Amino acid sequence: MRILIATMTAAALVAEPNDWPQFRGPAFNPISSNPQLADRWSKTENIEWKATVAGRGWSSPVVANGKVFLTAVITDGASKPPQTGTEYSNQYVAELTKQGLSPKEVEAKVVERDMELPHEVSLHYLLYCLDLKSGALQ
Repeated sequence: MRILIATMTAAALVAEPNDWPQFRGPAFNPISSNPQLADRWSKTENIEWKATVAGRGWSSPVVANGKVFLTAVITDGASKPPQTGTEYSNQYVAELTKQGLSPKEVEAKVVERDMELPHEVSLHYLLYCLDLKSGALQ
């Protein structure tokens, strides 16, 4: 299994300083004051470099001291596909609640959807370090 890691131009990632030390950025929100921040991108648009690494993306990248740190996971056996869209948000919980499910039933459905249980699959965690400017694996 492989994932493709792509980054926008270094200038577009964050305002000064260029560090993005945690999920949702330096101010704990996904907002940047950088006026050059791209408002859209694709596999070819607003991309400075790409790097192919083993595994499935597991968290938000962290940018620090000119390096990009990211995590991935490889599984033994089949694993659940990544969730996307409204199913992977609080909207899913709200929809289940509107259907009249109890809080315990809602929790069970969310766990069933999201959680890999130890008896189902073994996870092997990976940590990658890439150069911010070139994307070269460090």
